[in-house]
Parts: sequence; C-alpha cells; structure tokens
Amino acid sequence: MRFGGVLLVLGGLLFGVFGAGIASHASGLLGTRGTFTVERCEHHETKQRGGGHGKDVVDCFGTFLPSGGGQARAGLGIDREYSPGRRVTASCDFIRICYKIDRVNACGWFAGLLAGLMMLCLGGPGVVRGAAWLTGPYDRGRMVQGRLVKGLFWPALAFLVVFVVLRVTL
Repeated sequence: MRFGGVLLVLGGLLFGVFGAGIASHASGLLGTRGTFTVERCEHHETKQRGGGHGKDVVDCFGTFLPSGGGQARAGLGIDREYSPGRRVTASCDFIRICYKIDRVNACGWFAGLLAGLMMLCLGGPGVVRGAAWLTGPYDRGRMVQGRLVKGLFWPALAFLVVFVVLRVTL
C-alpha cells in the first residue's frame, strides 16, 4: 500500500510541476513576455528498435526581444516547430526556453496539473497511513479523499476535452 502511494505521489508531483510550470508560461503568467523570431530549425532522426525510423524531433532556435524593453537574447529555443522567419508572441524562462503564449496549450497543461493533484490526493494517505487507511477509523478521511478526487477529476476531464476540441478545430 505504501509503495503504491509513493508511486502515485511521485507521479502526481511530476505531472503537477510540469503542468503548473508550462501552463503558467503558455498562458503568459510567468516568464518574460516578448516576441520570439525563429532563425533556424534542426531536424533530428529518431531510430526505433529493429531499425525503423520514428517521428523526427525538431528543435527551433532564434532571438527573443522582451516587450518591456531590454536587450535581445539570441540562441534561445522554443517549444514547437515553426518556419524560419516566423515571429511568435512568447514567454521565456530562466533556462533559455521560450513557450508560445497559447491559451489552448495552457488549458491542456492545466488539465495535467489537476491530474497531478488528483494523484497526490490518492497516494498521500497511502504513504502516511499504509494499509491502515482502509480500516474503519479512517472512514471520514476516505470520504473526504473521495470528494477531493471527484472534485479534481471532473474539472481535469473538462479542461482536457476543451483542449482536444480546440486543438482539433483551430
């Protein structure tokens, strides 16, 4: 019981940290806002087991000009593939990666954040109480846990559906 709880907590932390970080950059809440100009993109072949070819990985690099003024920063990467010369409204973080400010992408990452919180709610009591969590003295705690999980599941599902619908239609 504790091992499963630890796995859920670690998975929840992973989803939560990535979801919160990238959703906040993609929505423009964090990072330095500005214009990213794509200068070059590099295609890297991926090999699969058995000698086949997988989907190519593309890394795009360019120059970022902060909208609040300041010096342009060259050699930064961006999270998607674009044609050279394209200008994108972006938010850059301190590790030299820029993210296109895109509300649809932010919606999908926010769904990941909610899924991470749900995993924390499921795994946390198992880590703390172990198999005793399933016994009678913790009936009220399990009821609260169930409400938290349901309260996180439905909004996460709604954000995921909105993300998929908008991504397909736009």
